[in-house]
Amino acid sequence: MSTFTPITLNGTVTSTSGQLAYGETDGTGMQLQMQTYDLLISVNPQSTGDGSSRKANEYNGIDVSEGMWISDSAGGTILRIKSISSKSAGIVELVAEDVDMLSFRLNNINSLSAGGSIVVFSNNPEGEAVITNTSGFEVGGLDKIQSRFLVNEADDRVKFTHSVAPSVEAGDIVTVDNNGNLVKYGTIGGSSIKVGTVLNTIRNGKDVFVKPFNDISRNYKNPEALTGTPGSVYYTDINTAGNITTIAGGKASYLQLNTKIASTKVMSSNVPTSGDIVLINGVEVYSGSEIANIEAWKNLINGFTASTNVVATATATPVSVQGGDIEPNYAPNDFWSGGDSYITVGPVGGTQDIGQVAISDGITSALISFNNPDDTINVGGQEYNIITPTAQLVKFNDAISQNGLSISAELIDMVAYDGQAIKLTTNGAATQIVLTNVNTAAFGNNVVGTASWTGIGMTATVGSPVLTLTRNAGGPIEITGSPISSGWINSNGAVSSNSGRVPYLLLIESDGSGSGSSESGVLTSADLNNSPSITSSDGDSTGITITYTPFSDSSVTIKVNGMEINLSNGNKNEDAYFSADGGTTSRLIADITAGDTLYWNGTNAGYQLDGTDDLDISYQKSSLD
Repeated sequence: MSTFTPITLNGTVTSTSGQLAYGETDGTGMQLQMQTYDLLISVNPQSTGDGSSRKANEYNGIDVSEGMWISDSAGGTILRIKSISSKSAGIVELVAEDVDMLSFRLNNINSLSAGGSIVVFSNNPEGEAVITNTSGFEVGGLDKIQSRFLVNEADDRVKFTHSVAPSVEAGDIVTVDNNGNLVKYGTIGGSSIKVGTVLNTIRNGKDVFVKPFNDISRNYKNPEALTGTPGSVYYTDINTAGNITTIAGGKASYLQLNTKIASTKVMSSNVPTSGDIVLINGVEVYSGSEIANIEAWKNLINGFTASTNVVATATATPVSVQGGDIEPNYAPNDFWSGGDSYITVGPVGGTQDIGQVAISDGITSALISFNNPDDTINVGGQEYNIITPTAQLVKFNDAISQNGLSISAELIDMVAYDGQAIKLTTNGAATQIVLTNVNTAAFGNNVVGTASWTGIGMTATVGSPVLTLTRNAGGPIEITGSPISSGWINSNGAVSSNSGRVPYLLLIESDGSGSGSSESGVLTSADLNNSPSITSSDGDSTGITITYTPFSDSSVTIKVNGMEINLSNGNKNEDAYFSADGGTTSRLIADITAGDTLYWNGTNAGYQLDGTDDLDISYQKSSLD
């Protein structure tokens, strides 16, 4: 199918509702403003002269995909399509995001109104809006579109997102460490290859915009080939033309900048029927044979994983019961901090009425005795023993662990009742949660259910299993076939997804220094002046590991107190040897790898080592390490 001819679709918003707020308190005042929206849009077909497109000479709603953009006719709200749950030629159901809250920053609005006109369009690889039909815009609307993308894309900036703000600021020259975090160039643990210069930051410094010194690939076409980690260098594969590898020997070509994020797509429990043909990443996985259930559909998809790189799972939708399901029957708030749903077991020094509950996940059951009061309250001058939510959690977790229940327990805040309580959630093989009062606690109050101390509901039944597709390498999951609407494809979540992230790759033909970054061997002092462990027998560890992999199978020299000793080359018949398996086998010198440990043969050397000896490992490392 041709993707050469740009897509521009005009349409209207059928319905809209806010989904997630910005949530970051960063001085902008936008923390409660919605950043993502659930949208239902209708689109009109776009006629073209390109007969090689999916539908000859036409684009329509089926051609709308994740990563495209939606703008209102005034150009004030510009949102990127984050996910799509269903689509037909005329209707698309989706979630859209105000990326970096830039529409709201620029225009103090990022919402779309039901009934309002919209334009759907794409970017080119440089991040510029490509719009071929301007009829859907008001006067000045297209100018606002261009301004929005000029702000964020004109300087070819790249955004690096962190969960914790790195210690970098505008103007810093940066690289990445092995966790994929930006660090100032020259920081210990950072790559020796410069990435670029920091332009600015947002979200309290968690999002960092960098002007790279060289081109960055953000969508490598074979993500499964990216087997490294942040900071890994990829070389041309000397054994397979056109491929890359993390094994040195070829020409250094890319530096991996961050971690991969798997692409996932959650669908319904529906399965294809005889009228459907389903292709995943271009591979036909179904063509009309009968499928008994969601489990059989999952197994069928997984039979093609080697070709599609997609794995299917089918799990029941988790459900829960929690405090606040039913109004708790606890004493007034002034008897206890807030409105925590505690259990009263009896007066201090008096008879203790222990409440019991049976719990089941639909397969296995257990009995819980709440006999662990951990605090007291005073009611009318009388002290009563109580079990707080924290102590209740201990009892639930003990029962779950000891009986292997497919349920998890946690503490939650009951907003409606201003206090803490327990929440139970199904997981794994659980089909339901059933709680039954066996014995009530003091004063005749149930532990769970109506008029209970905890306010926890008594039953929850799991819904039908849902199908989830995952591509671990982060590449797209393309779902195609027929029919394109009114069948399994493009309904109930069965649409293509590009929700993950392929690791970013920095081209390292040049690293910004002007001298290039062709790999060479350089002497390292990282492993000089070591104090070894005391040895007493042959094969004892020196406690010293080699920091880098020696460059291009080069030689390694060991000196003890300035005197060179004999290093074994794949055997244990010399003074010392490197090993990666606790000393059982000796490395060939050409195979010595970063992290290998040096072992000592005192019989061959003529002496044992002690803590006063000075041991040096001399070798060349790669200039890219």
